[in-house]
Amino acid sequence: MTGLGVLLARRGEKAEAETWYRRAATAGDTDAMTGLGVLLARRGEKAEAETWYRRAATAGNTDAMFNLGLLLARRGENAKAETWCRRAATAGDTSAMNNLAVLLTRRGENAEANAWRRRAADAGDTSAMNNLAVLLTRRGNNAEAETWCRRAADAGNTGAMYNLGVLLARRGENAEAETWYRRAADAGNTGAMYNLGVLLARRGENAEAETWYRRAADARHASAMNRLAALDAETVAWRRFARKSDV
Repeated sequence: MTGLGVLLARRGEKAEAETWYRRAATAGDTDAMTGLGVLLARRGEKAEAETWYRRAATAGNTDAMFNLGLLLARRGENAKAETWCRRAATAGDTSAMNNLAVLLTRRGENAEANAWRRRAADAGDTSAMNNLAVLLTRRGNNAEAETWCRRAADAGNTGAMYNLGVLLARRGENAEAETWYRRAADAGNTGAMYNLGVLLARRGENAEAETWYRRAADARHASAMNRLAALDAETVAWRRFARKSDV
């Protein structure tokens, strides 16, 4: 029943997926409880989602522990969120390790946060790798930051692709930076779209630069909107000048 629910949910048949998740969850399957919680949370039914997450988490399901921690953190109940993230992290859930690190950082416990972040990164969590790289960059440890960025980027993390592009561009390796910006931009990363536009504009490829600015602006990237507005203003000003020159 749970497997059928998963298949149906993946192809967008959420109503039928919910039916099978409910049957399996009622029969005690914790994966079904978690899947049902996810469906409910996505359509805004947070209270019932929490109920199912708690049942599954109490029964030992680490995915449910993580999701419950995330739900609690989003409504500001950080202490309770940390409790569930710790349980899942201690059980080996790398996403929970990464989220626990975020919660610990918020209250200034950086040493423990970094320990969990490294555990998650060493275990292959690409989000943790990327977060660790950001932290290392802030400390000025660019060499190790690049190592983690590359590992995460090679594994498909678009945030890491973008951050690797930034590191490379800062030291003047624009060709490789462009490669990573393009990969991230093609995957939907708006920061990469904007930075790719900046890089292209600097070498005079204004038409393609504008294309990327527009894509980033359409995705609500503020700097891209401003850059695009400036370009549009320049175009209007030039057209007015051209008309006056013709006269």
